[in-house]
Amino acid sequence: MSAQLDLPLSQVLVFEKTGRVLWRRGAPTLKGDPLSELVGAYLLEEKGGTQSARIGDHALDWRFVNEADLVVVTAAPASMELDWTGDLCDSVRKKVAALAKSGHVQEALRSSFDPTFDGLEKEFEARLRIRRKKQQADLEARKARSAEAAQRRAEAEAEAAEAAEEEEGAEKTDEDPLARLKRRTATKSSSGGRRRGKKKPTDSSEKAGKKPTVWRDGSQRNKKATAAEVAALDRSGAHGDAAAQQAAQDRHLEEMRGTYLANEGEKAAWDEEEELLLEDESDDEAAPKSWFGRNVGNLLNNVAGSQTLTKEEIEPVMADLRKTLLEKNVAVEVADAVTKSVADSLVGQKVERFGRASTMIKQALAAAVERVLTPKRSTDVLREVLDAKRKGKTYSIVFVGINGVGKSTSLSKVAYYLKEHNIDVMITACDTFRSGAVEQLRSHAKCLDVELFEKGYLKDPADVARASLVHAKQAKKDCVLIDTAGRMQNNDKLMRELAKLVSVNTPDLVLFVGEALVGNDGIDQLNMFNKSLAQFCSDGRTIDGLVLTKFDTIDDKVGATLSMTYKTGQPIMFIGVGQKYTHLKKLSVNAVVNALFK
Repeated sequence: MSAQLDLPLSQVLVFEKTGRVLWRRGAPTLKGDPLSELVGAYLLEEKGGTQSARIGDHALDWRFVNEADLVVVTAAPASMELDWTGDLCDSVRKKVAALAKSGHVQEALRSSFDPTFDGLEKEFEARLRIRRKKQQADLEARKARSAEAAQRRAEAEAEAAEAAEEEEGAEKTDEDPLARLKRRTATKSSSGGRRRGKKKPTDSSEKAGKKPTVWRDGSQRNKKATAAEVAALDRSGAHGDAAAQQAAQDRHLEEMRGTYLANEGEKAAWDEEEELLLEDESDDEAAPKSWFGRNVGNLLNNVAGSQTLTKEEIEPVMADLRKTLLEKNVAVEVADAVTKSVADSLVGQKVERFGRASTMIKQALAAAVERVLTPKRSTDVLREVLDAKRKGKTYSIVFVGINGVGKSTSLSKVAYYLKEHNIDVMITACDTFRSGAVEQLRSHAKCLDVELFEKGYLKDPADVARASLVHAKQAKKDCVLIDTAGRMQNNDKLMRELAKLVSVNTPDLVLFVGEALVGNDGIDQLNMFNKSLAQFCSDGRTIDGLVLTKFDTIDDKVGATLSMTYKTGQPIMFIGVGQKYTHLKKLSVNAVVNALFK
């Protein structure tokens, strides 16, 4: 019978890796059974680097007690966004590990662990009270600083308004510049440099006749775009001599075909035989490829011998492996998390002899990386489209991402791939902001000989996407590929507009397009992008998969594949290996792992 928790948690428990619960505090069951999903999706696969996850309505943290083959788990309501549950989980783990040294950990957990946990609860309650007081003090200090900053801004705006008015008046009266300066100085002295209640001047760009381009979202969404605004974004060249226009368009189309269409007899990348593009050809016994797919615990436990790995033996080897990952372009945060998790899982394990410890550690890390990269969902987009077609449904894919990563080209490659497999594809232009975006997609559509659905510029992208899906259903299209405008992930207005498109139209797949050579900054962008999408989508929808461009330019620096998959938990659906439409293929997990560890 479980006692109630004083801390705002749902459950804390210790169980064997076989699933038998030895000790529990809190609710006997949790809504949605997140523990079963934890065991199936994380613990059995031992996903490298992961020690926390949001599963259903709960945020779970877990730690392995390798000394006794036990797992400690804390579960809290995800809506509370608690930042100390990991520390509590660590503390419980240390207490359980101490009990394991006695050799009677199971009996001790069942009979006498409650007082130990009571002490931990009181300790954490005291910490939280201190933290709340500090947070309250920090909040009041920030409010005070914000008020002071607002006051300074108001004074600066008043001074700017005064200066602008004086400048405008001087221009009208042709006042001598020296006299104007003296008068302004005298006015500031008499007024203390401050004047309030003045009307804020118009934006300087507006005074000069130049108006900034704005997104048609938020307050702008219901404001009708002018013909001039739309024309400014249109690069179709719909002006002047018609014959000259047609000739220019024909030349452009021929250039597009030469650039993107395959040469005669050229084989598509997706039809090539599976190869390990960056495979380590070494016969060194340390090569990780022969150990792929093995469970880390079994990997070492099944080795006969008495040598026990210690933290001191593991750390130098893992430090070298971490350096290798960083050199292969793995993000620092991901490299740290993966190596720490695997190192923690190896402490106390047995190896055959000390001379092979480094080999075993490398193999364990490689196996963990492979599990991270191995898709947890189907990456066969063609099969999903065909399944929808058999059911009489139109499959829809939305392509999202930041600016300039190649969304439109990647979308066109996917369109070509599906069309080559007898799928009736339609492209929808929902980048209604970027100048020339519709014309760019129109060129791709002509080159591909597929239909383009577009409504021009400065329209609500969500409405355009919805209209295109209605049209596609009426026209009995098999698949709709929806292009969106590139946007920075920290712009709330633009992310809300994208979230509306996804929420309203519920696409079958949301693909994030990123570059394979992306570094730490790019990973931060992806993480913030995914969180923003989850925050603003009414159903909490996030990215379903990834498309990596420029994969042919990175040699063996394939770390972005691990970083992006680790941060999102979603698979890489396609990689771009060149400029042509045929330069698209699936990711080889074995090739990536071999490239990371060769």
